[in-house]
Amino acid sequence: MKGTILVAEDDRNLRRVLQAMLTREGYEVAAMPDGAAAAEWWLATRRADALITDIRMPKMDGLALFRRCRERHPELPVILITAFGRIEDAVEAMRGGAFDYISKPFDEGELLRVVGNAVATSEAVDREGASAPAEEWFGMVGGSPAWLDVRKVIEKAAASPFAVLITGETGTGKELVARAIHRISVRRDGPFLKINGAAIPPTLWEAEMFGYEKGAFTGAVQSKPGRFELADGGTFFLDEVGEVPLAVQGKLLRVLEDGEFERVGGVKTLTADVRLICASNRDLKRDTERGRFREDLYYRVSGIPIHLPPLRDRREDLVPLAEFFLARTCRNLGVGRKTLSDGTAEVLDRYTWPGNIRELENAVARAVALSDEDTLTPADLCLGLAQPEAPVSPADIEGERFHESVREHKRAVIRRAIAKAGGSKSRAAEILGLSPTYLSRLLRVLGVEGKGNGA
Repeated sequence: MKGTILVAEDDRNLRRVLQAMLTREGYEVAAMPDGAAAAEWWLATRRADALITDIRMPKMDGLALFRRCRERHPELPVILITAFGRIEDAVEAMRGGAFDYISKPFDEGELLRVVGNAVATSEAVDREGASAPAEEWFGMVGGSPAWLDVRKVIEKAAASPFAVLITGETGTGKELVARAIHRISVRRDGPFLKINGAAIPPTLWEAEMFGYEKGAFTGAVQSKPGRFELADGGTFFLDEVGEVPLAVQGKLLRVLEDGEFERVGGVKTLTADVRLICASNRDLKRDTERGRFREDLYYRVSGIPIHLPPLRDRREDLVPLAEFFLARTCRNLGVGRKTLSDGTAEVLDRYTWPGNIRELENAVARAVALSDEDTLTPADLCLGLAQPEAPVSPADIEGERFHESVREHKRAVIRRAIAKAGGSKSRAAEILGLSPTYLSRLLRVLGVEGKGNGA
């Protein structure tokens, strides 16, 4: 299964076509006849990797559904289907955070491309962990010296007009920082658009960034603005900037230097007043030395560098973050208040947290979902620290035993979640704090045979 797609379309025939088309491509599809039904499906604590919605529908139109989803899950990629006369509504929704739009009659290839990009973006968000705490300072929690130093740089960056480069390991919350900079800056009333470089095929980068004219390539049935046009007057967050193809980097440099660009297949020079914030978990300086990233572009995008420390360097923030996630998960799952046991803080400190904030959030959410007790113990966190030591043996054998122990522990946790979900892998993914796509991948990699219909 490639992922789960929620479809809201009142036209019965079109709804069936969309469902058949997406199912044929390997997606799991939940097809709803209107926005109200789609919202009810979403409120039933289910998860999707993308939402496709018509704009004009009874009971609740697509724009209202989009706003509802933005409130509950702002990271859900939303694709709007619109008739020619409502394109302006779709463009305005994109300036408000929608992922993309498709005009009727749509090209099947274009639809599948956009859906593929949306699902890839959803997977990238799961890895990065942009859903860190939604309270405290612009969605971020922390009082450690390492974090307070970063916060000072964020405030200074927000007050400047220069491009910002946010670096750090996966899961440290780079998008939260980008949003904070936008919300503090003078551009706060403008749009905030984002795109993940890892989610865009290299051949489509230029069209996604700068737009295209009708007939520019196969599937370009009409002209379409790019992300820079849509972000005019606001902020454009370019995540994984190191993935920008070398052939497109020159055009990106030009728009940063003078604000000018052309759409693919176009001859008219367009302008955009955009503040660019980039992010990367790669060493861009090293990429410039290897010829993978233009040196002049590197110095342009790294006007103000912000490096986010890994969670292992923010030990003072571990317990406050865990307690926040604990309270929020209990509230979202509708269970009674739970607390951390006395020994949990020690375990949190001993663990290295390779997945950073996202991993901590998932560990706490998983513990809440699987534990029947009011107090969470270190064992409930399933961090693999309480395993018995392997007998003394050569290093390679010890390493293999350790990794197999961790894999078996993961299998046990997944099987418990599927059993608790009554066999539903989608529900099990929600319990584990994972996307259905990522859980499916884990099932294959770990060789877990779980009963369930996937619904």
